[in-house]
Amino acid sequence: MQLPPTASVPEASPAIDVTALPARSLWGVVGLVGLTVGSLGLAWLWPDATLLHFLCVAQAVPVLYFLLACWGTQSTHTDDDAV
Repeated sequence: MQLPPTASVPEASPAIDVTALPARSLWGVVGLVGLTVGSLGLAWLWPDATLLHFLCVAQAVPVLYFLLACWGTQSTHTDDDAV
């Protein structure tokens, strides 16, 4: 009986240069977390304010998420622009 071939142990790959998030991206993520926690806190403090929930959750928060995500991913380095 013949055993199936076994995969060989892969050789060590070259190290990948990992850098920290740019400051703008980090602030974008902090803003998204703050917006999420703030929205949940607002809903928890005033559970009966349905108009407030509608305006915040259905209207303002998705727009602010989109704006923060766009702002946080914009490149501020001229080296990153493709020519």
